[in-house]
Amino acid sequence: MSAPVWNDDTRAAVPSAQLPVADHVNALVVGAGLTGLFTALRLAETGRKVIVAEARSVGACASGASTGKATVLQGNRLSLLAEAFSIDVARDYLRAHRYGFEEILGLCSARRIPFERAGAFTFAGTEQGVKKVRREFEVCRELGLPVSTHDTLHTDFPVHAAVELPDQVQLDPVSLLAGLVSAVVDAGGLIVEGCRVTGLDEAGDRVFVETTAGRLSADHVVLATASPILDHVPTTTELVPHRSYLCAFDLDGPLPEGMFVSVDSPSRTLRSAIVNGRRVLLVGGNGHRTGEAIGTQELVDDLESWTAKHFPGARMTHAWSAQDHHPIGMVPLVTTFGSDQGRVHFAGGYSKWGITGAPAAARSLSDRILGRAETISFGTPTKLGEAKNAMKSHAKTPAMMVGNLVREGLRPKGEAIVDGQEVEVCLVCPHAGGICTWNDAESTWDCPLHGSRFSASGTVLEGPATSDLKRL
Repeated sequence: MSAPVWNDDTRAAVPSAQLPVADHVNALVVGAGLTGLFTALRLAETGRKVIVAEARSVGACASGASTGKATVLQGNRLSLLAEAFSIDVARDYLRAHRYGFEEILGLCSARRIPFERAGAFTFAGTEQGVKKVRREFEVCRELGLPVSTHDTLHTDFPVHAAVELPDQVQLDPVSLLAGLVSAVVDAGGLIVEGCRVTGLDEAGDRVFVETTAGRLSADHVVLATASPILDHVPTTTELVPHRSYLCAFDLDGPLPEGMFVSVDSPSRTLRSAIVNGRRVLLVGGNGHRTGEAIGTQELVDDLESWTAKHFPGARMTHAWSAQDHHPIGMVPLVTTFGSDQGRVHFAGGYSKWGITGAPAAARSLSDRILGRAETISFGTPTKLGEAKNAMKSHAKTPAMMVGNLVREGLRPKGEAIVDGQEVEVCLVCPHAGGICTWNDAESTWDCPLHGSRFSASGTVLEGPATSDLKRL
């Protein structure tokens, strides 16, 4: 596995900044992905004193590793919401993502972030998926989207039915993040990389925040961390962590025109992108719950084989993965911990559609913090059958991987070679006690409970955990 294909030259140039220890700010935003940066921007533009604390670097997790699709046609999401809950929930969800879509366009225009217009396609790669595609078309039409339907498409891969929504957007997510960084800084916000938040203490009219760089206080704290850090267990258990894989290919000859997402299992997502002046093919899919796949490298190999079959001569140049969270209630979560008057907030659970979901969530979060009436909602599910089924799947005991995991008494131990040296770690996740498993595609230890991930030597990478695996 390599880094994402996106050009390093477009990465955000974050001004070097130190955390103002012992200071007090209006808002501390934890996490410098799309949700955190959009929220910081909205608050900073009102004159609030805002700091973004990022444990690693801007866009280090899902935001910097996405496929860069901004569209309100999202597979068969709208029809799933309509059938599981109601057409009104689907309408609210669509309205929120439409808002996010317009925010992306506005930022790109204001910051001269390059993007391409492209049609979005939801397609069936098998006959079994045709019914899902047709149902998505019906719901999209009912909601007023200007979609069209196709029995097939002139593509190099099989299409048995498709829905098309024209004039959507594809872009380099790293360029988008860079534009957001410059906007936040210009608005007076401060971004501090390499600063991990390790503790929160809500007391009266402020929150005291412990970080690896020192302590400060804030009127409000926003956890823009994909899943909430620091043991907000009820919310954490409403989110199911999933990893999916992406590959970039050089290919002589024409590439697909448009952005494609299948309704089949295993899923496939395709689009082309311009990287370093050359148009490349992006192919993704093979998603699974974090920590549960045995042989993750095989999933990458399968994407390469599928691409070679349908695009002869394609040469893989990059392979990477991203982690997204699926909410058991099927709509993104925007919540305040403790009470409506609480001072710690969270947003996440975009089910892989964070480019348009994050700006909408940021609007909702900032409205809460500023005491304004919330004008954005992803919908409030009222029919819980689908959510309960997801909860059962989420709560099941994960399958254990075999290989680099051994037991030392009752303690699960992981062994890995790091820089030529054998390293042993305790595989009990420090977040909630899950047993981490080995991800051979990325050489990481992944927790199947809530998606915390650690390097081969045990260093925390992402997820709700805020400390490393214990070295043995």
